[in-house]
Amino acid sequence: MDEANDLARLYEHYRQMNQEKFDSLLPRDYTIQFNPLLRRLTGRITYSWKLIEISEFHYRQYGYADAVATLEHEMLHLYLHTLGKPSGHNVLFKKAAEQLGIRVFHANPYPKNRAPRHRYVYECPSCGRMVFRKRPQERHAIACGVCCRMLADGAWDERFTLKLLEKVKFA
Repeated sequence: MDEANDLARLYEHYRQMNQEKFDSLLPRDYTIQFNPLLRRLTGRITYSWKLIEISEFHYRQYGYADAVATLEHEMLHLYLHTLGKPSGHNVLFKKAAEQLGIRVFHANPYPKNRAPRHRYVYECPSCGRMVFRKRPQERHAIACGVCCRMLADGAWDERFTLKLLEKVKFA
């Protein structure tokens, strides 16, 4: 895949579809870029920044045609916004998408976030209660909520700072 070349092709597609599908009403000064952070979304538009972002992940997985479908979807949002109409995924959007041959939602699979493979086991030095956490509490000390409520009027108390017992690995 040639990202720079495909980006130039997306700009040309924007210009062409603006004429063919949107009566040349869309602004010409929008930036189109690939975003490496988008995974669930195939794209998004930010009106105040005049920016259309295409998911780099979906582009790499599903190709240029998927990027084009995403661009047209975002252009439809922009079209309705330019007309001063609600531009979310509402009935008007879906009806216009159907008339213009634009997909409303993608059906691409994407990797779901996996639960961490470890749990951290802490113990209260006062009452002996065990507390499990998904992440280690390195930055801020945590205290036993039960002891703090019962013995410190609900305030955080250093006496009840939880001690790390072990890091447990899950299969």
